[in-house]
Amino acid sequence: MEKIGKEKPLDVFLKEGSQKNLHFYAPPEKGYNSTQLFHWTGHPFVDAGLVALLLIADKNSPEELVDEDIEKAIEFASKLYARKEWSSGYIHAMILPNSGILMANPSMARKRTPEAIAQNLKSLLEEPEDPNASICEICGRRHSRSKPVYRSDFPLVGTGGVPNYFPSAKDGLNVCSQCLFLVQFLPLVAYKVGRRVLVIHTYPYELMLELHGEALNDVRKNFLASNAMDFKRPENFLFHLLGELTGKTERDDLWANASITLYYFVNNNQGQELDIIHVPTPVLRFIAHASREDPKGWKRIVAMGWRKKPSEEEFEKYERSYANEVYAKLLAEESILPYFIDMKNRRANAKWSLLSFYCSEVLGLDREALEFIRDVGDRIVETLEKLPDNQLSRRVRELERARSSTSSRPSS
Repeated sequence: MEKIGKEKPLDVFLKEGSQKNLHFYAPPEKGYNSTQLFHWTGHPFVDAGLVALLLIADKNSPEELVDEDIEKAIEFASKLYARKEWSSGYIHAMILPNSGILMANPSMARKRTPEAIAQNLKSLLEEPEDPNASICEICGRRHSRSKPVYRSDFPLVGTGGVPNYFPSAKDGLNVCSQCLFLVQFLPLVAYKVGRRVLVIHTYPYELMLELHGEALNDVRKNFLASNAMDFKRPENFLFHLLGELTGKTERDDLWANASITLYYFVNNNQGQELDIIHVPTPVLRFIAHASREDPKGWKRIVAMGWRKKPSEEEFEKYERSYANEVYAKLLAEESILPYFIDMKNRRANAKWSLLSFYCSEVLGLDREALEFIRDVGDRIVETLEKLPDNQLSRRVRELERARSSTSSRPSS
C-alpha cells in the first residue's frame, strides 16, 4: 500500500495519483493503427457504436478489431451518411441534430460527401490527447477532448446554452475522442420504432450483437435505417426478437445472468425524450424458455393480453401495433398467472411445464408447493371424470366460483 506523506496537500496528491494510476491509455505513435482502441464501456450509446463496428467486421469482440476493420466501417458509414435520407430524415431529425461531424446540419448539404464525412471520423481518432484534461466520464481510460461536446455530437447531453446541465457547470460533456468516434456509428444499429429510435443494451455483450444484427441486415439490404419490422412499440419488438433468437440458439447459459435495458429516445431541435425500460432477468429466462419449450402456448398467452383476442391471421398485426397487458405485467414484475387459462373456452393455454417454470423462476414458488398444486389438480380431474354427465357441468361451475377449500365441498 502506498504511503501518503502528510506534507503533501490533498490537491497535489490527487493530481499525482491520477497521473500515476488513472492514465491507462497510451496514444498510438502514428494515427490509430498501433494499439487496441476500443473497449466495452457500459454506456448504451457508445457500446452500440462498438457493436456496429463488430458487425460490419464480422467480429465478436473489440480485441479482434484490426486497422482494416476500422477503415471498412468508416467507409461503409460515410457512404450512407452522405445520403439525404440519412442526414436529414434520420440523423438530424432523430439522433444528432445539426451534427458537424456527420455533416447532418442542413447548411452543409453542398459540402456533404462520403470523403468529407470519412475525414471527420478519422480526425476524431487522430486528435491529440491533453494529459491535463479531465478523464473521460464514459470509458474512464483516456482524457476527454478539449473541444466541447454537445447534443449535436452525442445524444441527449444538452447544449452550450445551458452550462449547468453538465457536471461542474462545464461547457460540454467530458468525453474522449474514441468514445465520441464510436457514438457516430450508433445510427447504423439503432431501430426506428414509431417516432423514436431504440437501442438495446445488454449483458453479456454477445446479446447486443445478436439483437442489433437485424438492424445492420436491414441497412445492408435497403440502404436505409432499420424500421424494426414496422413495430410501433419497443417492448413488443424486443419480445419478438427474443423469440426469434431463442429459436436460433439453445444456449441456456446465454440467459443465466442476462440483463437487458431498452433506451427509447429522440434527440432533435424540437426536444429530447427518453424512456428507459429494464427487463428483469427472471423474465428474460422465462421468455427464452417459453419460446423454446412451448411456443404455441406462449403465443396463446400473449394473445390474451389484448382486449380483443386476435385470430391467427391478425396476431402479427396486433403484435406490431398494440400495447399488450402480458408484456406490461412482465416488465412491471406483476403476475401473469390468469393468462395461463382461457376461461371462455375452459382450457389451459400452455403446458404444465411452462406454468411450472414461470412459477418457480419468476414468482419464486418452491418445488414442493408446485407439486402440491399439481397433485390437487390431478385429484380434481380424477373426481370430475367419475361424475355422471348431468352433474359434471354443475360441479365445474361450483369449482370455478369457489374462493376457499370449503366453499364448494360436496354434499353428503
